[in-house]
Amino acid sequence: MSDLRRAINVILPEGPKDSPELRKRVEWLMLLRLVLTTLLLGATIFFQLRESRSLFVDPAIPLYVLVGTTFFLSLIYVFCLPVVTDLKVFSFIQVVADVIYTTVLVYFTGGASSVFTLLYALPIAASGILHYRRGAIAIAFIASGLFSLLLNLEFYGVLPAAYWPWVSPWSHRTPDYVLWVLLVHITFFFVFAVIAGSVAEQLQSVRISLRRTETDYSRLADLHMGIVRSIPSGIITANEKDEVSFVNNAGTALLGSQLSEVVGTSLGSIFPVLVHNNLPRHVGSQSCRTVKEISGEMRHLELTVSELKGRDGVTTGRLVIFDDVTRLRQMEERVNLSEKQAAFVRIAARMAHEIRNPLAAVRGATELLSQIRNETVTEKRLLDIVIRESDRLNSLLGDFLQTVGVQQPVKKRVMLTDLVEETVGLFAREPRIRESVRLETIINKGVEVVGDSARLRQALWNLLANALDATPDGGTVAVVLKGDSDTSQAVLKVQDTGAGIPPEIRDRIFEPFTTTKEKGTGLGLSLVLSIIEAHDGTVEVESEPGSPTAFVVILPLADSEPIVSGGDRNHG
Repeated sequence: MSDLRRAINVILPEGPKDSPELRKRVEWLMLLRLVLTTLLLGATIFFQLRESRSLFVDPAIPLYVLVGTTFFLSLIYVFCLPVVTDLKVFSFIQVVADVIYTTVLVYFTGGASSVFTLLYALPIAASGILHYRRGAIAIAFIASGLFSLLLNLEFYGVLPAAYWPWVSPWSHRTPDYVLWVLLVHITFFFVFAVIAGSVAEQLQSVRISLRRTETDYSRLADLHMGIVRSIPSGIITANEKDEVSFVNNAGTALLGSQLSEVVGTSLGSIFPVLVHNNLPRHVGSQSCRTVKEISGEMRHLELTVSELKGRDGVTTGRLVIFDDVTRLRQMEERVNLSEKQAAFVRIAARMAHEIRNPLAAVRGATELLSQIRNETVTEKRLLDIVIRESDRLNSLLGDFLQTVGVQQPVKKRVMLTDLVEETVGLFAREPRIRESVRLETIINKGVEVVGDSARLRQALWNLLANALDATPDGGTVAVVLKGDSDTSQAVLKVQDTGAGIPPEIRDRIFEPFTTTKEKGTGLGLSLVLSIIEAHDGTVEVESEPGSPTAFVVILPLADSEPIVSGGDRNHG
């Protein structure tokens, strides 16, 4: 058996012994064989009943035997197929068996005169589909040999003539006739084999090419989808009716929605600005900004809207690329604020000369006037007012100059943990803290930064004072300090339990002279921002109307120092 397998593998072209595609073809061959055999059986029964009104007559019995044998072999093939490992050899044996079956059928149906000689084309074509040109030519060679042997054995009387009533007697046949039949049939077998094998090879080549093209397109599609999915910007496509047809993962994340909630909805319902601004649909690329509430927060989005075109260049919808620029907007506001503060720096020197020096002169003259004459009670009260208000103006001017001053802080390593604990300890002595406001602290140990301890202490004191002023009796001022080694940042949070910052001044809260207090100067938070920015830090505000307000100070940690987590919680 192994020698037969090696011989068949030499005849057939190289290729895998088993593959899903080859297995499927073998299954189709088995099914086609059963269908043709069933048709042959049906035709035989039909003609027998038509001619003799009986199924069992001598010419038909061999056909019944052949049909039964074919069904039996097909049953064996079905049971063997799952366990066969070499489908090439297995299928080739089946095709050879089909050639033998056809030869026997031709013998019983008239030999050279049989109409069933055309059935030789079926195993040749099957071998061409399964084993390509080499397999088809091999089967054509086997068919030619068997057919030639059959005709010669019949012509020389070795095989008795089969009783088949629809052929002419052998006595009218000559050697030339037999040779002519052989030549015609053999030529047909080989020509058909070459054609069938060539067509099968061409189809296989086209199939491989299509599969490669499909694979390339699939890879290209995966690459494009991977790019679209990986782009951090949101991407939305809409059809001509402005109904959303696609949104990438970043888009759903930026919108805070699920994919099913976005696809199919109107583009205008997602971005009303596209409707309100009446952006033209067929005009290049346009950009705009909008504010949208996402997950309970107002986010600033920047949109770029352009036409979506098909391969033929016809517009099929709109493409919207959008980004969350909330952080960028905050940075722009801080830059604008810094520019405003820079303007105050330029006028600070003039104010120092134009106001502080004359003010000192006025105060000195007032003191001198009170010493050289005996003023009345009214005059003394007026002079005291001038001196007191001069001192207040001088203090206000000092705070203002400190706020906009260009002098850089003297930086050194500062244990921020100790600084916060000491400042909070001093602040806890305020009368309202002792009487009606609760002070809570969570302070991590070992948080160290580089900076000016005096100015950092002043910034913290101003934040505590603001929080205390905003907190009603019975409320709480909370101070939280932690060090984040992953981001190398110290985070200091001061939170009150007040009513929040009015929306109309929230964006201007760090501008000088912006305040909600009746007697406030509006310089405290501006001074805090100036100090923290001088330490390469940032100040963020967390506030909503009717809710507590928190100021978050973020400073870079000192280098090469471990952060020891663990906090002490104090109440006062």
